[in-house]
Amino acid sequence: MSYYAERKNILDKDFSLSFVDLKKYFYQSYKYFDDKGFFDVAFNGVTKEERYSGSYQVLAPTMSPSPEIFFMNHLNSTNVLPIFDNYEYYNEGELFTIIEILYDHIGYFDFKKDQFITEEPKNEFVTHINNLLKRYDNGYYLDDKQGFIMEQPNEALKEMMHSEVPISMAENVYEQLRTATKMYYRFDSNLEQKKKAINILADILEPIRSELKDLLNDEFNIHKNDHDKLIFGVVNTYQIRHDNDKQLKEYSKPIWYDWMMQYYSSVILTYYRLIKKSQDNIS
Repeated sequence: MSYYAERKNILDKDFSLSFVDLKKYFYQSYKYFDDKGFFDVAFNGVTKEERYSGSYQVLAPTMSPSPEIFFMNHLNSTNVLPIFDNYEYYNEGELFTIIEILYDHIGYFDFKKDQFITEEPKNEFVTHINNLLKRYDNGYYLDDKQGFIMEQPNEALKEMMHSEVPISMAENVYEQLRTATKMYYRFDSNLEQKKKAINILADILEPIRSELKDLLNDEFNIHKNDHDKLIFGVVNTYQIRHDNDKQLKEYSKPIWYDWMMQYYSSVILTYYRLIKKSQDNIS
């Protein structure tokens, strides 16, 4: 339901959550799902009562061998549980990791169907958590396919990550593109991982380099090698693909890496859209 302020576009566009507020609202959201029993299987397992033979376990806790050990193994900390006692002391990495773990283990056991139900709880969890994450810092979101918390990419890349494989794009290319995007926008990605993601995009373009020049030249009356120099000059000069004395190394990498990621993703998408257009014209 879209209410008045949203319909009239009068919401405060600069509104954001502090990290303290994010943790407070995370806990309220966690408690909502915990009260519904959606973490019972994760923390305690499920037992089914038998009238004559007593009770027996249907599912062991999915956080095995125990929730305390499970969180310790993934966070190198024993100060995680219980969440209501510790959430105020989480740092950002701990909070985001805990959100990913909860998403991975949320669900409930349907005794009538005799199965563990996860899809609906996961979808609801993503909706509630993303309403918080998008308002924190520069914006994050919990990817509903991988269960990873990601930085908010631009809308074009976000759409690409959730769209079907384009007809003109080979499935392995699409997988490379998705892998690079996830690697780059993962919330804990460092500069080296971001550089590797850009490198993957350059590797996608390398085998289609000649065709790309021809396609772009059909659209613009410019010597096709000019396109090639523009596209590959960056990755071949700014210490992305090579590491030698000729490389330019002293620049604002966090800023320019963002530009490179968006630029190369756009070039790849443009190429396959032009391929589709060419195929449509022939048919």
